[in-house]
Amino acid sequence: MNPSVINPYLRVATHSVIPAHHRIRRRVIYDYELIYLERGEFTLTYADVPHLCHAGDLILICPGVPHSFAAGEEPFTQPHIHFDLLHRPESARIPISFKDTDEMSAEERGWIHANHLTDYPTAPFVSVRDMERFLTLFYELLSYPLNTDPLTEKGLFLQLFAAIIRDNFADLFERQLAYTVEQQIKDCIDAGDGLCMGLDDFSRRFSYSKFYLEKRFRTRYGMGLIEYRNRRRMVQAKKLLNEMSVSAVAEALGYSSIYSFSRAYKNYYGVAPSKEGKINYKKY
Repeated sequence: MNPSVINPYLRVATHSVIPAHHRIRRRVIYDYELIYLERGEFTLTYADVPHLCHAGDLILICPGVPHSFAAGEEPFTQPHIHFDLLHRPESARIPISFKDTDEMSAEERGWIHANHLTDYPTAPFVSVRDMERFLTLFYELLSYPLNTDPLTEKGLFLQLFAAIIRDNFADLFERQLAYTVEQQIKDCIDAGDGLCMGLDDFSRRFSYSKFYLEKRFRTRYGMGLIEYRNRRRMVQAKKLLNEMSVSAVAEALGYSSIYSFSRAYKNYYGVAPSKEGKINYKKY
């Protein structure tokens, strides 16, 4: 992510006291959560690895990473902030998630934001050199009722976030600037992850407008993003037809129907997909 486009949305900034023996079952959140463990301790299972968290720990949970909490014999206090790095039109209506991905609807899974801290270590802990100043900013931010003074809130948060990036991910944004968004999209499609994605999906994943992404991709590669995706779909379809039925391939590649897939395939290769592959598909 280019630092110049960061426009944070603060969803929750509050103190929480969690009672003894309380558990938050495995979930995936849509946004980031920054936690300061003020008092007590708890076990955080993050990406299936348990971590015992103690008073004074600073914890950063990223979107899309499964995790759960388990309190011990005593309550613990955890002031925390849920935030997006980009304020989007739908940000205000997206709730805090307490679901795992297999419990989410398709719309809810689409709310999981791209994780821009891709080099974040498996352990969920971060640290800052000047913890005293950091906590002064942190508690000042928590003292504001959200959305009453947005400019002040964003200013305080950006100082917090800058300290986290500077002290934990020193060259993250510099390397991301060199790895352009159009390259990231092309790699996503080439790897197969983007074959079922549309422009809106790419926009959500890469945190830019679809019009901007389309322009960047066309300028770099000489064709539209969706045109490139469709070409890669056809290459993959030809391979899959050796192993799968036409209907299964259409579904695997994200086509709305077998008929739209068949039409696209015939337009591209000049032959119906039912004539391809090692199996004779007389019926769809």
